Amino acid sequence: MAKTFQLDIITPTEIISEGQVEYLRAPSTDGLFGVAKGHVSAMILLEIGEIKITKKGQEYYYATNGGFADIRPESVMLLVETAEKNTEIIKDRVEKSIKRAEDRLKDINNNKTDLSRINSSLARARNRLKVLKRNM
Repeated sequence: MAKTFQLDIITPTEIISEGQVEYLRAPSTDGLFGVAKGHVSAMILLEIGEIKITKKGQEYYYATNGGFADIRPESVMLLVETAEKNTEIIKDRVEKSIKRAEDRLKDINNNKTDLSRINSSLARARNRLKVLKRNM
């Protein structure tokens, strides 16, 4: 009997069907959690972070900005704001995003953007850079 489960990642703009996977690790608001076949049903709130998938013995990575995980014994559906595969992240864009957020932090008194938005933008960009470096 196969020790896999169906994984689908759904964003506002696309549905990514990863098919049968052996393992999923994702970031929740309470920390990282892992899923294997037969996991108990759960609904988990996701945070900015790295999604790791093991499929046919190989690891794949996505950057996400949060959402929900709907976990069933035979399948998992990730309903996320974004899911960007590490091989599709453009390093120059990420570095520019980090620089822009850091510049806004330095000039916070003259900046109309609130601190929480700047920190969130910086966290998302740093996460994308971290995921980009996987499998390099």
